[in-house]
Amino acid sequence: MMVWASSLAVALTLYIFFILLGILGPTEIYLIPLEQRVNNSLALTLLAAILPPSIVEFNNFRWLRGVDRNIPLLLRDLAEAVRSGETLIRALEEAAKRDYGPISGYLERAMARLSLTSDLEGSLRWLGESLVRPSAMRMATILVEASESGGRIVEVLEAAVSLFNEIAEYRDEREAQTRPYILLAYMGSIVFMVISYVILFQFLAPLSTASETPEMTGVPIVQNVLDISYYRSILFWASVMESVFGGLIAGKISRGHLAAGLIHSSILLGISIAFFNIFTV
Repeated sequence: MMVWASSLAVALTLYIFFILLGILGPTEIYLIPLEQRVNNSLALTLLAAILPPSIVEFNNFRWLRGVDRNIPLLLRDLAEAVRSGETLIRALEEAAKRDYGPISGYLERAMARLSLTSDLEGSLRWLGESLVRPSAMRMATILVEASESGGRIVEVLEAAVSLFNEIAEYRDEREAQTRPYILLAYMGSIVFMVISYVILFQFLAPLSTASETPEMTGVPIVQNVLDISYYRSILFWASVMESVFGGLIAGKISRGHLAAGLIHSSILLGISIAFFNIFTV
């Protein structure tokens, strides 16, 4: 929330700054800005608003995915340690010394809480709550139940490992199936940019040039041709909107959350700005 607030404040400050400098302002006849530098200023303000949150959201989702991927590994190592003759508490203490990605630091702290309070259930539930993910709470519940199951600890842990492995396989399969849709969002934006280039320079530019020729003044097809910058601005903002919403949809399809698509929106928006400034100016 702090990153969102900071980014929006920076974007608003930039917008006010551009207004005070007289950079922003629509052309009276067309009601939208025609100069590319004005469009760039607005688009960069939008990029400044969504880029920092997109980086934070990307790191958050990567961290949460690391939790989900390391839970089966942790449970498997615990099952093997208990099978070899160690107690569950001793197995947890040994696991706290290994690397399980985002889980390691919290597991180490949970063991420190256990050594201070001797409350295994409370320490494990604190671990599950701290890791945020529902799978972490399930893992904590399973470990608590395993500690109370006596001689069946290995059976409980092995069943849990099998369950979490199946969930991980399903998640990997789902990501593999949705990956083409992410590529489709990128390809859709790129194809739109290419089509915009063709429309501007293979169709509208010759008509605009012909409309300024005295010999073509009376030809109907060139009589209503407007300033080429007007069409460039329309296509530019259409590309910006497609980049933003295409990225959000890609995140919704792949991760189930619109926020996960902010990083794709930022990348596509940057590509759109660069494309229109390099190839259509």
